[in-house]
Amino acid sequence: MQTRITDQPAYLLHRRDWQNSSLILDLMTLDFGRLSLLAKGGKNSKSRGLYQPFSKLMVSWTGRQELKTLTSIDGSAFPVDERLYLPLLYINELMGAFLPRFESNPEIFALYGELLTDIDISNTEMMLREFERSAMRILGYLPDLNSEATHGELIESEKHYLFQPTQGFITCLADQANAIKGDDITAWNGKNYADKSVRQMAKIIMRCIIDYNLQGKKLKSRDIFLQIQKRA
Repeated sequence: MQTRITDQPAYLLHRRDWQNSSLILDLMTLDFGRLSLLAKGGKNSKSRGLYQPFSKLMVSWTGRQELKTLTSIDGSAFPVDERLYLPLLYINELMGAFLPRFESNPEIFALYGELLTDIDISNTEMMLREFERSAMRILGYLPDLNSEATHGELIESEKHYLFQPTQGFITCLADQANAIKGDDITAWNGKNYADKSVRQMAKIIMRCIIDYNLQGKKLKSRDIFLQIQKRA
């Protein structure tokens, strides 16, 4: 049966060339989840300015197969500081890796829109970590970060913990390798990123959760960032 969808809210996550003049657009849509659309002649289209990441769109499509054909597109691109381009590409790649195809997730859709609206150079690290944490929670990959995994007791500032991606925090001795201070965990749970140790811990823990659930898949945006750091 031919499917025809009109005026569907969407964000463009990624695009890639197809044949001589067309594009394949990877989108996150409000009602149909993550999907790909073929934009025939997209490279030469008058709408090609919309075929960019970080664009909030209204799209229409038709088709019987998994790859549908774009029939109309409208919208606008968010004004993104060039220094935020790579961090946001990382988020787009993360969504491409974790969002199931054709499964609507309005909570993730709204979370992504808030990120594009609120992120700036002054709050980049906090916004990235909070997006990761919220997204992993919504998708069911986040263990309880407020309680100790073995006994269920609330995290205590004076204690130390180890982190396991499937269990969460487990009490340990202060001098144990990779021990995490309880007050850093408490600060993180309170979204207090003032201390460098909290920022570093949050990054390590979220990477641990994400990498564990990627099951060996690599994110290209991380490699690009490392290459840039080496050149600096």
